[in-house]
Amino acid sequence: MEGLDIYDWSRLVFITLMISLIVIFIILLIQRKRSNIVNGFTVSITSIISIIVSGINLIIMGYIADELNLAGDAISSYMFLVILGLSIFNLFIYFKSKNSIISA
Repeated sequence: MEGLDIYDWSRLVFITLMISLIVIFIILLIQRKRSNIVNGFTVSITSIISIIVSGINLIIMGYIADELNLAGDAISSYMFLVILGLSIFNLFIYFKSKNSIISA
């Protein structure tokens, strides 16, 4: 049962990244035109780092599971897809709201 710890610890990384992306998503929805809590650099860097770290984490989990003769973890794959979707969605929302502010 050593393999169970691998999934638990790696899921903490996925959950932390998902929480940070959800917080940025909420800030982007609440943010007014005059108060810029998050800017484009913050959204872009957070999204890129989240995708890279979660992708590397998923690959390393696959290698470890292969070495210990364990089955893959579908939940971690779904968490990676959620992180990927949130990252792209945050970028889309930020640049869409930025363009609407400029044109208004």
